[in-house]
Amino acid sequence: MPRHATTATVDIDRVLRDRIMASADRIIKMMPLAAKTAAISSVDVTALVLNIARGIPAVEADDPDEAEEITNAIAFKRRMIEQAGGVFDAEAVRKLLRHKTVQAVYKAARDRRLLMIEDNGAKLFPAFQFDGDTIRSAIPRLLAAVPGVSGWTLLQFLVSGDEGLGEERPIDLIKADEADVARVIRFAQTLND
Repeated sequence: MPRHATTATVDIDRVLRDRIMASADRIIKMMPLAAKTAAISSVDVTALVLNIARGIPAVEADDPDEAEEITNAIAFKRRMIEQAGGVFDAEAVRKLLRHKTVQAVYKAARDRRLLMIEDNGAKLFPAFQFDGDTIRSAIPRLLAAVPGVSGWTLLQFLVSGDEGLGEERPIDLIKADEADVARVIRFAQTLND
């Protein structure tokens, strides 16, 4: 039986590999730190792909100006997260604080003892609020002083500061002495969502 020669053979594996490699840098730049952390801690290829897919922000807008606004908001949130030292998911916080369940972590956030932000459905905990395996003592006091303020608003204040604090950032001052913590709390009480 004669074999027919083909004039063009496509190595689909090579083409796919090339597309993945060409997209890798762009995908990594788009992913928030929490998604990168989840991806590198994936236990198998399926989990890795799923975590990467979850980490890519979906910007769906017919209006280019709206799409740009959404993209800028995503980039702004990522910068805040990076300035806060990154974020942990609830499971990582559970391990860090040695809680028995992630529900205990969420309860601490609900009780305003732990700062939580929500990003695209993910509940995240900025890393700066931990000192080793404990919550910095200023965090529950700060959260209690601003009961109606969202996590994102408070995080923006902490990483960006306030004119009244000069060049000092609240995120750094809450790690300092009691007078600095009291000053940060006083300024935080002027925040509105």
